Amino acid sequence: MQQTIKKQIFPQRPSQQMRAVLCLLKADPNLYQRVQPFIDFDRESIYWDQISKISFGSGHRGALTLAYGIWTDEQRPRANVFDGALSMDSRLQSAALRALAIRWGLDSGLDELNENSYHKGGTI
Repeated sequence: MQQTIKKQIFPQRPSQQMRAVLCLLKADPNLYQRVQPFIDFDRESIYWDQISKISFGSGHRGALTLAYGIWTDEQRPRANVFDGALSMDSRLQSAALRALAIRWGLDSGLDELNENSYHKGGTI
């Protein structure tokens, strides 16, 4: 008689790209609140087409342009991430640098982040 053993599934740590994007988006609670419905944590997907239909100010638009680039490893057509960064406030600019460090695997010095802070609604 064969015994079936059910494997308990634990939530996986988000990918490097997801962690980097969330670091940037969560730096501004208002920005994150507006885009969070378009982030599928279970499938680890971001619905950029839906996000692009929302009207944002220049600082938020700059952060989203960078987040898109971090997520896709390519720049949006007709977008300039450097011009967008100049429109970000200092909180988003700092988060942008931190997000790039996470994306590039240079985040070993950023270990103060809570391991579970990236999941559904957690804070960074």
